[in-house]
Amino acid sequence: MEAAGRMSPENAMDADLQLRLQRIDAMVKDRMQALNMVGYSLTIIKAGKVVFQKPYGYQNLETRQPTTNDTIFGLGSLTKTFTAIALLSLVDKGLVGLEDPLSKYVDGLTPEYKSLTIRQLASMTAGVPSKISQEVVWRDQLDILDHTPLVSQPGSAYLYSNYSYRLLGTVIEKVTKQPYLQVVESTICAPLNMRSTGSTTLLQPTGRVAQAYGDNMGKGPLRAIEYKNPAVQFSAGMLGSNSYDLINYVLGLLNRQILSPEAYKVLWEYRPPLTTGQPSKWAFGWARANNPQLNGQLTLMMNGGVPGVASSIMILPETNSAVIAMSNLRKPPVYQIAKFAAAMAFGNANEQPQTGPGEEEDHPGSSSD
Repeated sequence: MEAAGRMSPENAMDADLQLRLQRIDAMVKDRMQALNMVGYSLTIIKAGKVVFQKPYGYQNLETRQPTTNDTIFGLGSLTKTFTAIALLSLVDKGLVGLEDPLSKYVDGLTPEYKSLTIRQLASMTAGVPSKISQEVVWRDQLDILDHTPLVSQPGSAYLYSNYSYRLLGTVIEKVTKQPYLQVVESTICAPLNMRSTGSTTLLQPTGRVAQAYGDNMGKGPLRAIEYKNPAVQFSAGMLGSNSYDLINYVLGLLNRQILSPEAYKVLWEYRPPLTTGQPSKWAFGWARANNPQLNGQLTLMMNGGVPGVASSIMILPETNSAVIAMSNLRKPPVYQIAKFAAAMAFGNANEQPQTGPGEEEDHPGSSSD
């Protein structure tokens, strides 16, 4: 029997968690107001269980339609994590080799692009440029990219480039002979019971897609804007989803579903050093670091950001925990909310979150909507 006035360790832990979650809720409300945000969704998973799932603000400000847990937000570069899983599932089946040259799967390339390996593309170390002269729908971008010089010797440097992952999307389509979205649906969404994930264009008729907003990165008035064309973003940023689906997605990852144990080592653990001998902390959709704000826990993180999209997933595989956040307004301080929430839930909330590899937006350096 417990002594009078004493809490059991389990109840003390529950009380501590509830206090932390109350502080997180208050923090989010404060940041929503301070940053003039429209809608936001935050989910926290601790020890494999959802302990916090809450929508904030409006799905559509003009109609005053509130955000719900069913609201669909754009994912931006979180799409790359889906692309990486689809790719590694093909590796598991022996249909793709990570050391294979790109030319094995894509015909008609210039000599510079022919020899790029699948692993280099998936690790953003291929030297593929981050900008090209014209960003049009992907089927027309490919030739433009192929005639744009590489910016570094393959394998020598990390450079975040959407085009690397669009090339991987083409590899996936060539190997499977299916459209990219169909591969994502059959490989990931169907097995994990994700029924509200797809391109924002295809999901629009559901009436649950959040209106995108911009304010010139906090330098101008708030205004409704259009989502970026999924045909342009393709396998680097075309997806949208809601909190229910992303919970299933993250739990599927934490439970090591979909892929083989060897593929999960590639996805989350194996980071081959650059040819310079320097470490590479980003690969297959995720930055990997021991986070000082989370008591040094191993943290895997990815952000997505295009006009009207600010999405984040932080996964702590050692404790089976995660933070999922989505917003319909992009500007740098929005991403800090998820990092503060993670620190307040799992670590030291008094340390200022820092920006690291893999936390770039879809267009690093972009300053306007």
